[in-house]
Amino acid sequence: MYTVEEVKALAKVRTPESLGTLLEIFRSDADIDVRREAVSSIGRHNNSGRIYDFLLTEAFSRDNPMELVYQMFRTCLYRSRDDARFEDLRVRMLDFWRNEILDKMNAYYDFRQSREKPRPVSKITTPLLLIGDNTKTLQTLPANSVQLVFTSPPYYNAREYSDYSSYSEYLARMGESFRECHRVIEDGRFIIVNVSPVITRRPGREFESIRYPIHYDLHRVLTEAGYYFVDEILWVKPEPSVPDRVSGYRQTRKPLSYKPNCITESLMVYRKECAFLLDRNMRGYEDFDRHEDEPIDTTNCWHITPKYDKNHPAVFPEELCRRVLRYYSFEGDAVMDIFAGSGTFGRAARKMGRVPVLCEMNEDYAGIIQSESGGYYDVRGGNREKCCQQITLWEGLQGRGD
Repeated sequence: MYTVEEVKALAKVRTPESLGTLLEIFRSDADIDVRREAVSSIGRHNNSGRIYDFLLTEAFSRDNPMELVYQMFRTCLYRSRDDARFEDLRVRMLDFWRNEILDKMNAYYDFRQSREKPRPVSKITTPLLLIGDNTKTLQTLPANSVQLVFTSPPYYNAREYSDYSSYSEYLARMGESFRECHRVIEDGRFIIVNVSPVITRRPGREFESIRYPIHYDLHRVLTEAGYYFVDEILWVKPEPSVPDRVSGYRQTRKPLSYKPNCITESLMVYRKECAFLLDRNMRGYEDFDRHEDEPIDTTNCWHITPKYDKNHPAVFPEELCRRVLRYYSFEGDAVMDIFAGSGTFGRAARKMGRVPVLCEMNEDYAGIIQSESGGYYDVRGGNREKCCQQITLWEGLQGRGD
């Protein structure tokens, strides 16, 4: 039985005999990793005719695991440059399998072959506060100009500031915001959405409440807006800090009545669709400060105590913002929160040397952001005069030492 290393060695011996051996290995009951390497090695041989015949026979067989099909398609991609037969196979494989990984391989290959350069990045250097509907205010920003978005959408009908006529309307509105966001995020950079299930208040004791799995439904909204899923990070809170849902079961011990205390929220990590690897996004940051002495979160569970604020019913803990900024942006990057609330993300961004861009529809919250920053933001949209009045009031209080 051959090993992967032995198969790789056979690929370097470009003889009819070694090619025949590789074909035998592929058809054997060898481990899939060995067979996968055999397919890759077959593609590196010189005999285009035998390779074409092999692919014509095997690339459309549903008996082959997809791992092997991907290697066959890879051979089609690279041989299609010089041989029309393989170009035809490439098209036929895409149509036959209708597989998302093959589609992505094809897009990456075409991007490299076109030698197309990524779209130029329009660097934002001025902190911005955009007041109003973010689907409108984001239109004032250049395309490809923001390096990170971290936000927490309004909870569906769970707060006074987030009232929608239906759940489908809520999801549609979120989709509009994320689609407009897509235009301004730099190609290949991240959008991170903090969200958790929400339960609506019962209209009466004779009616059942509805619990909405918002994080699951937002996945479809985000993918349709042009992002792909990367990770889920769980923000874990101390149990005493969350509502006690288990008390009823604790008293009665009756099955069916169990409701656990919910101590987690999800940070759903997505990347804007593009046809290149992250390496390209990291170019130009070679001299960044590595912060070697800082501890690293090695799991997807971040234990952080929530924060409470008299000005806003649902605020980010600054530590949560700090970790997101550290892991998903560089100093000098423009970082955005499209549902800014009272502006915690902006404060954390300023401390960490990022350029905050905040969107907020509620002018009272926008005024708090600007007043607490001491006029740090360039205000666009909304009632600029109102914000300026609040800045003046805040400065006057500071002068009296209040």
